[in-house]
Amino acid sequence: MILETFHRSQTDKFLGGVCGGVAEYLDAPTWLVRLIWVVVTLIPYLTIPSILIYILMWIFVPLGPKALDPNTVDAEFKVKE
Repeated sequence: MILETFHRSQTDKFLGGVCGGVAEYLDAPTWLVRLIWVVVTLIPYLTIPSILIYILMWIFVPLGPKALDPNTVDAEFKVKE
């Protein structure tokens, strides 16, 4: 298993890409990570801390690589003289 660095997702994001990045890092379904975050946020004493942690991660965790559009050609062409 190759250990990837933690980053926010650019392709699987709803608000800031934090839950998508966590899901990519843990190799878990994104809906499950989002559901866990919502449930933790609904717990009375964890509401403000979980929102603050999300905002801080949104600010400080770097964006991950952007996936290429399958309709985009990524090639270099050289002209022969």
